[in-house]
Amino acid sequence: MLTQPPSKLCGSIPALLVFTLGMCGATQAATISFTFSISADTSTVGTPSLGNLKLPTTVSGSGQFVPFGSAVYSESGTITYMMLPSGAFVPSSVMNNFVASFDAGANTFDGTNSVVFGPLNATGLPTFSSALTIQGGTGIFSGATGSATATGSATAAPVTGQPTPIAFSGSGDITGPGLTAVPEPASITLLGAAIFALAGLAVKRKRRPVNQVEY
Repeated sequence: MLTQPPSKLCGSIPALLVFTLGMCGATQAATISFTFSISADTSTVGTPSLGNLKLPTTVSGSGQFVPFGSAVYSESGTITYMMLPSGAFVPSSVMNNFVASFDAGANTFDGTNSVVFGPLNATGLPTFSSALTIQGGTGIFSGATGSATATGSATAAPVTGQPTPIAFSGSGDITGPGLTAVPEPASITLLGAAIFALAGLAVKRKRRPVNQVEY
């Protein structure tokens, strides 16, 4: 029996390690789930009328995005009103572009936010639901895509001509080439098993004679 020479055995150890690390890397998906909560002020330019139910609107505030940290949050776009039988105009929907900015603007992701208004809550304040679509970004979020949903409400009664404070929170997923997911338990187990196997190979190499030919 011809025992494997040391050069081949030594070569197999780093090869196995590279394979194992590659497998662990392959299981680290670049998709990260996140949760968020945002407090902001909304402003609308103009007054709705039958001839003008769409008005420019902006949102400016800040929030927490777990696990990414705190962010400056802003939106701009259009709010659409509807007229009630009483003749009063109430918000119906919003279509905005948004930006979430982290680390003083070094990392951002952006996209669209589609908002639909619901019934008044128990305190008589407007409620809404949001569907956010992530379409790009900068820094670690460069090339990012994803989506999120949220619900919220005004936190004070709207006053004509003044910003309306709102709060909303939700969750979503973001995928990007610059993102790194935490290794899954299965990946950690695989890496541990590979290290154990490598240690076994090293011990076997020490105990076994090399270049020995048996007949």
